[in-house]
Amino acid sequence: MRALLVTDLEGVHGADSVASLIGGEPAWRRARLRATHEVNLAIAGLSRQGFTEFVVSDSHRNGTEAPNLVLEALDPRARHDFRHDAFDRHLFSGVDAVAALGMHAGGGVPGYISHALDVGLAWEVGGRFLSETDFLLGLCAAALTPFLFVSGDDALVRSLPEGTAAITTKRALTSTSAQSLELEAVDDALVRAALMPARPAAPLPDGPLRMHVKSSEFEVPDLPFLERESDFTVLVHGGSTRERYQHALAAIDAAGSVVEQFVTRSPGEPGFVEEVAGLLAAPWPSLRRD
Repeated sequence: MRALLVTDLEGVHGADSVASLIGGEPAWRRARLRATHEVNLAIAGLSRQGFTEFVVSDSHRNGTEAPNLVLEALDPRARHDFRHDAFDRHLFSGVDAVAALGMHAGGGVPGYISHALDVGLAWEVGGRFLSETDFLLGLCAAALTPFLFVSGDDALVRSLPEGTAAITTKRALTSTSAQSLELEAVDDALVRAALMPARPAAPLPDGPLRMHVKSSEFEVPDLPFLERESDFTVLVHGGSTRERYQHALAAIDAAGSVVEQFVTRSPGEPGFVEEVAGLLAAPWPSLRRD
């Protein structure tokens, strides 16, 4: 039996500040050790229910090319995968169940480092804001792949579709800070979750995806599935869940210049962490409620 484990960093225990998420920062080095430990705990539990192969899709983008797991400390049964698309369709091939560790709430949901698919973006469909976990659940449902559990902050857990097994690792304090829960309790919860059977995943709601951005200064390519709705929103059309997701990636490429308006420095340079924090704290103009 093969399990796909999708990992992020924002929801990892102890990764409670922006610096924890930036490659090369001392706090990031501690966070990646903890992330590796959480993956190993999940593998230990899943192996007890018959899983023997583990693919670990490292989804966090830390500003460098360095992986967010300490590979020499990773369970040897795991195969680490670090690619541009952490939800690539090929990762689902031959997979019997999927779990997600270290996740966070989607943009539009008040929480710690809330965004989805790319920093600074919020995604909405049918009036509901989507997290990266929602996209993952939808892709699992479309592939008829059962879902095991997800771990992350309390804002994420509250936003998930009903029936999704979830472990809370921390409480969101602000958009850029969190407070992790008691360590032993989180470890115990992760192991218990990994012993539970997988269940059908919640499908992604029907309808076009709405992408919210934090600046109007970007161009939308002339593609039939992208429609600029306003200065700060783009509609992404498509049929299947996988098609809408792939079209969303094209929209993200179009909005990439928005980040450059907030973040001008590189990881390791003075002021970089503060610039990223400013981007994360900036509101989405299209979501303001005056």
